[in-house]
Amino acid sequence: MRIAGSKSGSVSFSVTLDSQLMLGKEVVGSKYIALKGQCPIDSNKVTEVASPTRSSKKQGMEFVAVLQVEVSGEAGRLQVVDKQTLKVHQADWAVLYLTASSSFDGPFKDPSISGIEPTSLAFAALANLVDLSFDDILAAHLADYQTLFHRVSLRLRNHRCIDGNPDSSVFEDVDNEEKDLGLWELIVPSEIVESKTVESGAQVSTGVDGEVYPQNAWKERISTRDRILNFDGDEDPDLVVLLFQFGRYLLIASSRPNSFVSNLQGVWSNSLHPAWRCCPTLNINLEMNYWPAETCSLAECHLPLFDFLEQIAVTGATTAKVNYGLGGWVSHHNADIWAHSAPVSGDPVWALWPMSGAWICLHLWEHYTFSQDEEFLRNRAYPLFKGCAEFFVNWLVEDGKGHLVTNPSTSPEHHFIAPDGQSACVSYGSTMDMAILHNFFNAVVSAAKIVGQDEAELVSEVKSAVGRLLPAKIGSDGRLLEWVEEFKDPEDTHRHMSHLFGLYPGHSITPQSTPELCAAATQSILKRGEIGPGWSTAWKTALWARLWNSDHAYSMIKRMFTLVPSEEKEERFDGGGLYSNLFSAHPPFQIDGNLGFTAAVAEMLFQSDESNLYLLPALPLRKWCDGLIAGLRGRGAVTVGIRWLGGNLQEVTVQVEKNFSATRMLHYNTKVVTLPKSTSGPQLYTYDGDLNLTRSRSLEDLDAGGDNSCIIL
Repeated sequence: MRIAGSKSGSVSFSVTLDSQLMLGKEVVGSKYIALKGQCPIDSNKVTEVASPTRSSKKQGMEFVAVLQVEVSGEAGRLQVVDKQTLKVHQADWAVLYLTASSSFDGPFKDPSISGIEPTSLAFAALANLVDLSFDDILAAHLADYQTLFHRVSLRLRNHRCIDGNPDSSVFEDVDNEEKDLGLWELIVPSEIVESKTVESGAQVSTGVDGEVYPQNAWKERISTRDRILNFDGDEDPDLVVLLFQFGRYLLIASSRPNSFVSNLQGVWSNSLHPAWRCCPTLNINLEMNYWPAETCSLAECHLPLFDFLEQIAVTGATTAKVNYGLGGWVSHHNADIWAHSAPVSGDPVWALWPMSGAWICLHLWEHYTFSQDEEFLRNRAYPLFKGCAEFFVNWLVEDGKGHLVTNPSTSPEHHFIAPDGQSACVSYGSTMDMAILHNFFNAVVSAAKIVGQDEAELVSEVKSAVGRLLPAKIGSDGRLLEWVEEFKDPEDTHRHMSHLFGLYPGHSITPQSTPELCAAATQSILKRGEIGPGWSTAWKTALWARLWNSDHAYSMIKRMFTLVPSEEKEERFDGGGLYSNLFSAHPPFQIDGNLGFTAAVAEMLFQSDESNLYLLPALPLRKWCDGLIAGLRGRGAVTVGIRWLGGNLQEVTVQVEKNFSATRMLHYNTKVVTLPKSTSGPQLYTYDGDLNLTRSRSLEDLDAGGDNSCIIL
């Protein structure tokens, strides 16, 4: 951090460090403050580590933070106060460098005896900066961050923004007759701003839809808080773009290679006792955090989840053996930095749920389908698939009707009324369980064929099992059943949408292949209603997008822009929305709602499977009538750019990064074309609004010629 004044010698302040888990702090030399702290073994006994007299007793993880202060100016100087504070006097500027380290060395070592000395590591990190100026560090940060963030650009306009001239609303700064999508990298910079210049006035004009709208007359600044409050009226599409990109920013900032996974609050928990312990919760929340990773071109941010799963599989092998008497590995609904995989204590409605391993394995499969990285599939994903599949093929049981089912089984956190009239939660073969296994087993079979294990005994068992899994059922009221029987639901507006896993994030329910199940899913979402936590709102948005229902998807978008007061932090299940800093509110703050929102918006604009690319499948025509999106990723190692005007597709580019011989179809409304098969390296195809191929270029030739202006972000 650099603090500078407008006048020479105007910077003066005092600085120290503090922590609720502090053991002690002191000034080291003339410009460093070192704080030492220690975590308790029992998080409910935080006060036991508050005294420095306990520092010699190993209780838990140690940590150290070191602050370095540099000042400039002829009169600028540092003063040590009480051996714990540094005071800056009359400097032109001051730069604060903060580093931290801990004795944590992975989930399988006791941090109190790990041998890691956090003080030396923290000072060593500062030493690495000795030859770097503030501007050098800032430039390195921007290069690191913007490389990821600028991959995707989004612009949206609604009828209120057009003022009768749709061609200039979104594209007014494009000085190019063809408005080539390849130029988007230059004309659509991704940015996040905390306030906005808005225009308002008394003049009127006729929009493209024949309606009369106010014409811009003067400008004012408006805060993000007020923009959220105003959204119900102005439906500001720029605010949608801001929240979409904010989600990408949060994932970049909270999940990078060699870091821990993004938990319930990312890296922004400020409490020693956060809601739900801020643990990675594996029955929806952790997975939702990573929904935008592949589609929104942040595949590197997905890697901590895979590292975490490899650790879970180690402890999960013990859990499978001890708890179930089975081989392979298994994990349940809660985890932590110690790779916890066993059921937690408490109500079985949340504790008894051994499906998380299979669900997260599907993230590994997604990473492969987007990247087509066979080395990753062979060396990282498939070994985990084998252990997880081994557990499930041996855990499934016959239901007496020819099907294989999970037993016991729950639908996460949701009770039903048993035939005896009592509240219950445990049955067998819940719809979510079966949908997860249907998707996972199919992924195992596909992966085995790719890595040359198609004839393995385990794969044969999986092939046999997948065809016998209990299929989804439709109830008497037309809804998709959540449990194996049509039990009475005492809370049919429940926040979890677990039984719709096959629709999203799964792929076993689609408008093309299972229209009857889609109709049942529609009735299920309608019965659930719109009210719920922020993350539930995001999930419903994505579900409607997969149903290609733009009106309902946009209705959930609007509901997300509900301002939740900053002081409202008590746990609620009916008060979702946004805090004024754009954090998603459960309440309290949970990052999954932000990241799920980003993924859902991407699903509204572009969807894919291994054989098909769907353009603007859930575009709300009047709400986002003009727009462009560049940089979204599709399965099959493709990147797309889409431009539309007046609700109609104008142009699309498809960047195919790897050779493929399979048939791939490009869809827009009722139009369908076949992508050219590629055997000569990466290609860039451009289509007009009628899906006529207007241009085909080799990316390798473009790179060799130095012309990369057409390459999408």
